[in-house]
This record gives sequence, structure tokens and C-alpha cells, in this order.
Amino acid sequence: MKKAIGILYTFIYLLIAAVVTGCNQQPSQTKSATSTTTKLTVKSMQGDLFILWSAIKEMHPGYGLYTPADSLQAAYNKTYQTITQPLYENEFIAHIYPLICKLRCGHTQIRHSDNYKPLPSDPKEPHLPFEVLVRNHHAWVTTHATQLFSTGDEVISINDVPVTQIINNGYNLYCGDGYIQTFKELFLSEYDGFEDACFKYYHWQGPYRIKLLTKQGAIKSVTENAAATSGPWQSLPERPIDNYAGWVLSKNTGYLPLRFLKNTSTALFEAKTFQYADTTIYTEAFKQIQQHGIKNLIIDLRHNTGGDIRIAEKLLSFLADSSFYIVKDVKSRVADPTTTRFEQYFDTTRTESFRNGFAPGNKEGNWYHINIKPVFGQLYGRISLAKKYHYHGNVYALIDGATFSSAALFTAAFKAQCKNVKFIGRETAGNEEGCNGGTLQRLTLPNTKIVVDFPWMHLVSVANNPIHGRGIMPNYYVDYTAEDVVNKKDLDLQKAISLIK
Repeated sequence: MKKAIGILYTFIYLLIAAVVTGCNQQPSQTKSATSTTTKLTVKSMQGDLFILWSAIKEMHPGYGLYTPADSLQAAYNKTYQTITQPLYENEFIAHIYPLICKLRCGHTQIRHSDNYKPLPSDPKEPHLPFEVLVRNHHAWVTTHATQLFSTGDEVISINDVPVTQIINNGYNLYCGDGYIQTFKELFLSEYDGFEDACFKYYHWQGPYRIKLLTKQGAIKSVTENAAATSGPWQSLPERPIDNYAGWVLSKNTGYLPLRFLKNTSTALFEAKTFQYADTTIYTEAFKQIQQHGIKNLIIDLRHNTGGDIRIAEKLLSFLADSSFYIVKDVKSRVADPTTTRFEQYFDTTRTESFRNGFAPGNKEGNWYHINIKPVFGQLYGRISLAKKYHYHGNVYALIDGATFSSAALFTAAFKAQCKNVKFIGRETAGNEEGCNGGTLQRLTLPNTKIVVDFPWMHLVSVANNPIHGRGIMPNYYVDYTAEDVVNKKDLDLQKAISLIK
């Protein structure tokens, strides 16, 4: 696949405690890769799937959490039994991905072997002649290559396949947390996942027979070839929208923009993925917020895919009502994840990173508590507020289907411990009750050398009464039309300003 998986793989590297646990490091051992010019044997694929499944059953913190164990077992049996002929590596990955997605863990993804290269004979993935906005199992045309389409047309079917079926298959291209759909919708819409589904599952090269429901309510059939290039293309007459008209961009906050709305006591701060340098920027930003006498602060957490949980903790220290908690518990399904029968398949550098920051604890029910070593920093217990520049006014937090991992943990803690915050946008990609992570291991399957991102721990959030398997819900839901997307309207920001006014 092209842009979709390539871009979204970056999400995987921006996970909870990524810097501490070595999730950005390369494997410490060089392992020979199978040839990508030959097909994998049935025996090698079945052997690797058995190893992966055994590790999941014994170790994976998401096993049985959102999909019952018997349903997972049935899905595994079916997947195993249908491996009956040699497959290329990309075909094998596509074959087992739906099984992995049933774990409902956004931190568990499948990667090609380290030395994988597409075959010269592989067909080039064509571009659909339009892009889409996906919501609630519907798809609307946004930008398009020809005037046969109009922005806002709803796609009913392609090549006689209902669009709902295409979307469902697209959902199996990338695993997500719990029962949350917003990230999968974002994946299909923003990262060409819909186009990938058309090629990966149906192998369509074009021409495409497309049935549309026009904005005027008429059914329209179109036959069109693949586009020469990917979008975006011309669509509506240009109506450029400056979402920051009337805002003044502050200085000295680097890659985390801070803006002040002219002639008001309102500020907007973008909190992107949590990185070490952010802590200095937070201090500068909240210093300026205090100096400007800000009473209404908009925090933008959209597309914040996570990062170091300790940096999220620093941001919350400026916002919480009083001393606060960042997570309730960290636990594992095994006594010590570093010493299991699967040890040989995991990356040794990341294993050492776990040992440096974490330590096995006592058994509590069916789980084992994980202790945090001092080198990691404070994670359990009450955390103090920032000593200077703590903010006491109203807060409006913008969230969406890419607010994930430690950003979702932050949002859950924010919601539970700041009475003046209102959430605007769409359900977060990360579960409100917690997520799998802490250490994101690389499990290399010995025969095919395919790599599986494999979390070792489950982090329990401090949320009050979360809905099982669902993300943090906004107080104010904001929906977008295809026209809004094309014109790049920031309706979330507009909603926040309207609430302030």
C-alpha cells in the first residue's frame, strides 16, 4: 500500500514512553530476511502464525479485552486453515491482518520484513479519480480529477460493490482501539485508505463503474479511468478560508503555536505529540498566557498521536484543578515480559529498555502490577501542579479521531481533573479507560521475518466511569461536510469561539 500505511506507521513510533523504552531504536540484531522475490511456503506461514498466536494468547494485554477469547480462537482457526497455498509477503500480511485487528488494539500493527522490497512485477497501485470523506459507513466525494464528479456527491457503489462493504474491508487495513470508528474513518479519508481498500481487497485497476447519489438527490452512474496522479485536484471554486484571521501568532513557542485572538482574552495553543523539548515551551506558553490575562484557553489536541507520557504529565500540571494523577495502574499479563518462551523473537534493545524503566510487581487478580523505576520518573501517585504560570480560566479542548495513545490518556486525566474543560470535535482514537503500550516491542516471526508491533503492558487511565471500548466523547460534537473539507474550514475552532462568545 502507498501513502496510507506509510504515513500511519509514524503513529506507531509516537507511543507511550517511546523515548524511555527505546521504541524509536533499530533492532540490535541483524536478522536475515527471506527473499521477497519468491513466495512464502505454507509451512513457514502457518508456523509463524502459530508462534504469533501463541504469544498473543499468553502475553498480549489486549487478548480477550474487547473480543471474547473464543471468538478470537475461531478467527485464528479460520485464518490458519485458509493458508493453503504459497503467498508473497504482502499477501500473507493482508491475509492475517483481519485476525490481528480483532484484538482491537491500535498499538498492534504488522510490518514487512526489514529488507522487504516490492516485486518489480507487482502491479502499480492506481489512483481513484476522486477522494472521499468517510463518516458512519458512508463516503462523499471531496476533491476529484474530472467534472464527472461534484464535491458532496455520495458514493453508493463501485463496480457493483456497495460502499459499506468497501469501508468495512478498509477497516481491516489498520488496527484501532476498542470499538472506536473515528480513527478508521480518518484513515480512510485523509490517508487514502479508501483507495487502498479498492486496490488491496478488490485489485481494481480501472475503469471504475461508480454509482453516485448527487447533492440534488438524483442517482447518477459514471464510468471513469484511474487518475494519472493522486489528488488533491480542482473541485469547488476556490474559496480560501483563513481560519486564523484575527489571531496573532506568538513568538518563542517554536513548533507548538500559541495564538491570541485580537481584542479578547482568548488564546489558542496547539499541543502536538509529546516530546522532550515541549516542557520548555509549555513554561513559555503559559507565561505568555498569564501575561495576556487570558480567561479562555483553547487547547488543540487533534492529531496528537501520543509520545512520552511524562511530557503529557507536564502539560497537565499547568491545567489541572489541583495535584493530579496521570495513570491509575500499569500491568502485564505475565510476571515478567522479558523472560518468556518468546524472548528470542523480541528485540533485545527494547527488552533492555524495559528492564531499565520498569520492574515486575505483585500479582493482582489475573494481572501482574508493573513497578516504575526512579530512572523513569514519577508515574504513580499524586503529581504536583506547576509552581509558576498555572492556568485557572476556562478551557476548550479540541479532539478528533487521531488523538491517540498517551494523548488519549492525557485527555482522560484532563477530563477527570479539570472542572472547567469542555471537549469539542469527535471521539478520540484512544480508549478513555486506557490502552496497551508502555513498551512497544518488535516481535520478528522466525520464518517469514515479518515484524509485529507488540505491546507488553496495559495502562489504566484515571477516567471516571469510562464507556468500555470507547474513546473520550466530546461535549460538543462537530461534523464536517465534503465542502468543509475541501475548503479547509476549521469548524472545531469556530465552535469553540462561538461558545466563548
